[in-house]
Amino acid sequence: MTKMRVGLVGCGNIGADLCIALRKGAIPAEIVALADIDPAQAEKLRSTFQLEASVCDLEELASQVDFIVECAVGAVVPDVVSAAKNHGCDCLIMSVGGLLEHPELIEEARDQIQLRVPSGALVGLDGIRAAMEAGLHRVVLTTRKPPKSLEGTAYLEEKGIDLNEIREPQVVFEGNAQEAVKAFPKNVNVAAALSIMGIGPKETVVRLIVDPTASVNSHEVVAEGAFGRLQTVAENLPSPRNAKSSYLASLSAVAELRAAAEAFCAHKHV
Repeated sequence: MTKMRVGLVGCGNIGADLCIALRKGAIPAEIVALADIDPAQAEKLRSTFQLEASVCDLEELASQVDFIVECAVGAVVPDVVSAAKNHGCDCLIMSVGGLLEHPELIEEARDQIQLRVPSGALVGLDGIRAAMEAGLHRVVLTTRKPPKSLEGTAYLEEKGIDLNEIREPQVVFEGNAQEAVKAFPKNVNVAAALSIMGIGPKETVVRLIVDPTASVNSHEVVAEGAFGRLQTVAENLPSPRNAKSSYLASLSAVAELRAAAEAFCAHKHV
């Protein structure tokens, strides 16, 4: 059976969830190469899941695979896209905020490779994409998180916001998606995905609420345009291995990998 060869860039929580999904055998893909800023992390993932995969640098990884999954940090996205273009690999970008920092990457890659952008922890992006055909004039994302999911965030420390002192829901950020991604690079990739699908990072409004009574991460999207109005809410349980990440984000990576692998194998059989 033909399988799509996959390279993982970033060997943390989402990488582990992808390995768990692939181990079930229902996705026609296999991980053959790993890259991480910390090689020991890649070695740990390889050992834990008994992967027949090489641990290598980004260019070497791209030369060995059919598809790259980036699940590291936004800072590596330009290098991942460059390596993918050099070797003709399509790729999935989980750190969508990295694309907002370099919007030219999407245009440059368009004619050479396919960049997949996941829905992440959001729902309703299909409706946003459809509504854009007639135009949107307002998109607002309100994200509500328990304090522990934002521990160690530099932006909050710079603003003098002590998460331990918050006793009731408090808005800790309000601005556009571009500003939100810079302030919370590890927490609001949903804002980046929403803005890419919709009216852009400067026009998409983002509000972040820290709620000590919340037990889940929630994302509410309200959009208005020529079509009418839509409102969606996703209440996400944290990932089993990372309280700062929603489990749905990992599942969106699995779904995108499945779609890419099935398309790849179908093409090979034509």
